[in-house]
Amino acid sequence: MNNSKRISIILFLFIILISGNSFSQSNNFSNEDSINVFNNAFEPGEYLKYSVKYGLINGGFAEMSIGLEHIGWDWYYRVKAIAKTTGVVNKFADVSDRYESVIDLSTGLPLQAIRDINENNYITYNEVIYDRSKNEVISLKSGRHKVPENSLDILSAFYFARRYIFINPLKKNDIINLTTFFDEKVYVIKIKYKDTEIVKHKLGKIQCLKFVPVIEKGSPFKKESDMEIWFTDDGNFIPLKIKMDMNVSSIRCELVDYEKLKNPFGVPFARQ
Repeated sequence: MNNSKRISIILFLFIILISGNSFSQSNNFSNEDSINVFNNAFEPGEYLKYSVKYGLINGGFAEMSIGLEHIGWDWYYRVKAIAKTTGVVNKFADVSDRYESVIDLSTGLPLQAIRDINENNYITYNEVIYDRSKNEVISLKSGRHKVPENSLDILSAFYFARRYIFINPLKKNDIINLTTFFDEKVYVIKIKYKDTEIVKHKLGKIQCLKFVPVIEKGSPFKKESDMEIWFTDDGNFIPLKIKMDMNVSSIRCELVDYEKLKNPFGVPFARQ
């Protein structure tokens, strides 16, 4: 994996969690479970900004935002994520990526996904439409593909987990599985819940849900500590901090700004 690809992965926040298609034998939460519940995790107007450090160098930033869009007779969420390198990092890993997803307000499932990638000399663009009636996707690049029911795109998976999965009581080593269509294939994003921790952050001492990757054959990680993510356990369930160690490199991603969260930031969530 080259430097550009490493930074793109961490800036996008979730791609790095893709590790295979088989399901773990542990307790699982997935997007195959029932949906159509009230959304109390986020709302239009939410904005998140992250700083990224590559080793000791300030390497770039990532931003995620939620808007509303009227399509036909209905309203949809339009969520966006952008990732850019800055400063000296641009000398060896110039990244400018954009992801968008149009998401059904009721189900949290995507209608359309956009991937616009510009990384050094690698440029690619694609749009994917989700045909729920046939459990198919229509890719601008590769045509029709059969997909499992309730499949997500890589960006909507992040919001789906916040809305439907993190609200559940979690036990140590529970596995979260999110079936996605990405890069012309079906992938399962898999992360393991480790513990609830208090994280010292410049925004305060925040109670967080800590997750690590599921280590399987073909995983880019050799041990769980190579990748750690802390989501705020406040009903918003936003990433507060991400740590990734690979070979001789290390990448750190931290929340630096936010706007219009659904729930008070940092106030522990009361599960049923």
